[in-house]
Amino acid sequence: MDTTHTAYTAEDLISYRLQRSGLLVAKPKFDREGTDLLVFMNVGSGAKFVRVQCKGRSLIKSSFSNVEIFESYLTDGFVLFLFINNGAENETNLYCFFSDDIKKNWKRKSYSNSAKNIYRISFSKSTFQNPNKKGNLTDYLFSEEKIDKIKKVIQKTSTKNEFKQLFDLINKQNELIKLTKEKNKLESLVKEIEHTEEKKDMLEEKIKLMEDFYKSAKMK
Repeated sequence: MDTTHTAYTAEDLISYRLQRSGLLVAKPKFDREGTDLLVFMNVGSGAKFVRVQCKGRSLIKSSFSNVEIFESYLTDGFVLFLFINNGAENETNLYCFFSDDIKKNWKRKSYSNSAKNIYRISFSKSTFQNPNKKGNLTDYLFSEEKIDKIKKVIQKTSTKNEFKQLFDLINKQNELIKLTKEKNKLESLVKEIEHTEEKKDMLEEKIKLMEDFYKSAKMK
């Protein structure tokens, strides 16, 4: 199973499990700052939500894998889900991490540019399911307890802060679209200039041939 397919499988599985638990799931028209899904308890006035990032990893052909996430994603209203496919058809290895879990238990790597700071977790096929092995993920298995915690996080989430971040994401997406359009226009303009230069070179070559022809005719 390739990475893209695993990622889609993870998102579909996570959406299904959340909705089955009575939560409302929305898929935003952007994938920025780790926001794959928005999860609500209701959609009334002043509704609160958490931002969900979905990760999928395969351990079918590999014994080890890892997940990295930017530190800037980690607000109180952020939840990360990890689906691990180890090839066992009767197992659904779905794990849930809250911001505090990541900050306390993942390895942090910092850079001179703080925007690049990340948290990283590694796991192996032989240990991730075994509670007696170091580096296992059993404490993060998705369960009713995790659902209750998600609901509590939603209730405590600052709507103002999360909406601000959400609108910031949308603005960034709009800026990216605008920059992409400008980039396409510039690329088109460069192509037109290059085409004009080619036509100019061809024209100059024709003029030179004509001049050489007239010079040769006069000499005769």
